[in-house]
Amino acid sequence: MSRDSRSRDRRRLSRRFLSAADLELRRPLIDRYRAWGPVEIFAEGQWQAIRVQLERQGWHPSQIELVHDQLRQGWPLATAKLHAARLSGHCPIKAQNDS
Repeated sequence: MSRDSRSRDRRRLSRRFLSAADLELRRPLIDRYRAWGPVEIFAEGQWQAIRVQLERQGWHPSQIELVHDQLRQGWPLATAKLHAARLSGHCPIKAQNDS
């Protein structure tokens, strides 16, 4: 073993990063505070309720994901719908009146 590898082994590990074991122990805390965790709340309400509303209006699952991405970027729901419709090239007929 070279001198460099021995000195590296003896060095104190940084506290800046979590080890894999520490990360797994903290996973429930991390997921609770992530924007895409189990509960996502936007200005217009909880994501699951918004998703159901979009499904009822006839939005396609790929369009719903586009709306979700737009909401994550901070756009209001009406603007997110417009962006998703333009990006996909299709707007559901029921959604045109409900924007």
